[in-house]
Amino acid sequence: MWILLRLIGWQYARKHLLRTVLTSAGVVLGVAVLVGMHTANETVLLAFSKTIDRIAGKTELQISAGDAGFDEEILEKVQSARSVRIAVPAIEAIVESNLSGQGSLMILGIDMTGDRGLRDYDLEQGDEAEIDDPLIFLAQPDSLILAKSFAQRNRLEVGSRLTLGTAEGPKTFVVRGLMKSESGLASAFSGNMAVMDIYAAQKMFGRGRTFDRIDLAMQPGTTLVECQRELRGLLGPAFEIQPPSGRGQQFETMLAGYSLMMDMASGFALFIGMFIIYNAFAIAVSQRRTEIGILRALGATQRQIRNLFLCEGAVLGLVGSVAGVASGMLAARSIAAWIGRLLSSVYGVAQRADELATDPKTLLLALGLGLATSVIAAILPARDAARLDPVHALQKGSAQAYSTSENRLRVWAAAALATLAAGSLIFSSSRLVFYLGYASAIGAALLAGPLCSRLLSSALRPLLQWLRPVEGALAADSLIQAPRRTSGSVAALMLSVALVVAFSGMGQASYQSIDDWMNTTLDPDLFVMPSPNLDVQTTRFPSTMGPELAALPGVSRVQTLRNTRVTFRDTPIMVVAIETGSLEKTAHLPPVQGDERQMYRLAAEGKGVLVSDTLALLQGLRLGEQLEIAAPHGTLSLPIVGIVIDYSDQQGAVILDRSVFLKYWHDDTVNAYRVYTTGDRAAIRQRILDQYAGQRQVFVLTNEELKQYISRIAGQWFSLTSVQIAVAVLVAILGIVNTLTVSITDRRKELGVLRAVGALHAQIKHTIWIEAMSIAAIGLTLGIGLGSVNLFYVLEMVKRDIAGMRLNYQLPVGTILTLVPVMLGAGLLAALWPARAAVRGSLVEALEYE
Repeated sequence: MWILLRLIGWQYARKHLLRTVLTSAGVVLGVAVLVGMHTANETVLLAFSKTIDRIAGKTELQISAGDAGFDEEILEKVQSARSVRIAVPAIEAIVESNLSGQGSLMILGIDMTGDRGLRDYDLEQGDEAEIDDPLIFLAQPDSLILAKSFAQRNRLEVGSRLTLGTAEGPKTFVVRGLMKSESGLASAFSGNMAVMDIYAAQKMFGRGRTFDRIDLAMQPGTTLVECQRELRGLLGPAFEIQPPSGRGQQFETMLAGYSLMMDMASGFALFIGMFIIYNAFAIAVSQRRTEIGILRALGATQRQIRNLFLCEGAVLGLVGSVAGVASGMLAARSIAAWIGRLLSSVYGVAQRADELATDPKTLLLALGLGLATSVIAAILPARDAARLDPVHALQKGSAQAYSTSENRLRVWAAAALATLAAGSLIFSSSRLVFYLGYASAIGAALLAGPLCSRLLSSALRPLLQWLRPVEGALAADSLIQAPRRTSGSVAALMLSVALVVAFSGMGQASYQSIDDWMNTTLDPDLFVMPSPNLDVQTTRFPSTMGPELAALPGVSRVQTLRNTRVTFRDTPIMVVAIETGSLEKTAHLPPVQGDERQMYRLAAEGKGVLVSDTLALLQGLRLGEQLEIAAPHGTLSLPIVGIVIDYSDQQGAVILDRSVFLKYWHDDTVNAYRVYTTGDRAAIRQRILDQYAGQRQVFVLTNEELKQYISRIAGQWFSLTSVQIAVAVLVAILGIVNTLTVSITDRRKELGVLRAVGALHAQIKHTIWIEAMSIAAIGLTLGIGLGSVNLFYVLEMVKRDIAGMRLNYQLPVGTILTLVPVMLGAGLLAALWPARAAVRGSLVEALEYE
């Protein structure tokens, strides 16, 4: 077998090197998407985990209560625990460095009197004296310790001054220490790391007298379980007590929906690649009929012929998989940076990924899938090659007999799968049944593709003949007589277009839904925030600003907004605290379930909460159900009095009255003020800025600016559509080039006769061009049909597993209209080389082909 592979398979590949490369591109594409996406995900998670580990130092357990923080009195309880050796408070925050090209700076606020038992700052020699006495450091609230790498990049040294934005406006800090770059803490967040006194951090970020978390080390001989049990008994269920690595698991939960979308895109890419390879091997069988006939005549068995093509498929799959892995790894860093920006925008989690996470399991899985895809694609052509009769194979001109009409079994199988897909919708509440129905629908479309392709070819023939009487009729007849020859390309095109239509439709429906929510909910004229970015929640306002803003001329109403993430059923969700009585008079959140007037009244009285439809769908919550959330000062237990459309957070949100939040969290700080005006918005905006100039860091966004910001974030989630359109165009070119190549091989005599009777080169080229654009048109038509079905399933996935969004079904007409000229243009482009090859062949050899 290896001799046949070396002497025959390798020689064919060398002779048709370009086509071999184009064929392997199908595997390269699928494997690259899979490796690139998964490696990028793992890279971001690894970078986040490393930052956690480096900041944690010798910390064995961390205590937190979501993003809201907790009172200082909790620290005393933890320090009194018998199993705790060291317990120190910490505050983490992300601020803009205000240095060109440096981006954000992570601030770690710590208690210098006890923190050195957990973290080694590894200060530069000569600098340690500056902070050797913690009391000196504490006495200077403008003290800052920087990572040496960050300082060197910005020409900072001990004694240098650095201005940072704080809750009280821009403040100047003095660098009083430099951490060695190789130390663990200094290398966190790619060196963009600073340390300051925790009480200065409380003031800087408007935290009042709260901490973000407590880091602790246990007494020798104490187990993790024993320490956790004692602390839970002291603190109650509201506090998360876990090793530092547990924060990485929560971060991974945030990525779950995104990962599902990427897996679906990767699977489609590999599936599409399989049909490209199938078509390429069909070409090989057609072109090598004489070679196969000679081998059979010399005694080669059917098994040897079949294994020869399967081995070629395996080699092609292996080469393509290796190239795909390499391409995916090259693209992973850029994808990781994109994911990092996305997560920073959506969740406020800023993270730099400097080191690629190369998971051997992912790479082996990608290699295996690429190899399996190629071998599976080669099975049918290999079987057909093995079944070729040696006498017929050696007869020139009988190649057309290879392309027969699809058999009746395929049609019945397609009908059975379509029935199964339709029937599964009745029991679609089961996830297994739902996804089984989805797979059945795709399978039915693929099996019915050749029949539909032939019917469309027949329907196109009158139009093509009317446009170009000779060339159009010849092109249509070529498609009608050889449905198998074009089935691979049509299937690949159909899948690509279906994926584009589904993703584009999902994006369009999401935009529309988010836009409706913004127009309903984000109705204030101005938004007063401590940061220009919505994702930055580390700096907060005092509650005393509310009356001050309300007293300004032209301000008619001020609403206080406080939001924080908490853990609910092991998932981070958003708690939104606002005066619900005031909210009823301004933003009428459309209820999915519940009475609009009654739900606002009950929420304002502290007798119930509203939950977003997203949370209800993802967590299976119902109207009237008792919702329990563990808070720092007791367990909040209130009935759900309304389910509303709200997209404050991808994992879902709970909306409660501010009085309830104050009761259970004891935190009166504010994330933003919603301001309604009665006069000139620009003038009122300037009054607010003037009011707090030099006193507080205040940013005022207009309604339009905030909506544009949210739309930009939403656009990042759905930017995958443009990538899929590019993939669809590439698939169109690869598939049509291969199809036309085998078409020319099968029609050599026909083309030779045309040239002999006086057909011009231009006429033959036009025939090939028309055939190519017809293939593109058929694939586009079938793709739109499958895409309309695919869109339904994708919207259901978004509702069930990805985002909990109840989106309206609407075909992306704009995208479809864009695809028409793009795909037809791709077909024409793909036909240029085959058309040129059709008129360059020897006329004598073509006429001899009989």
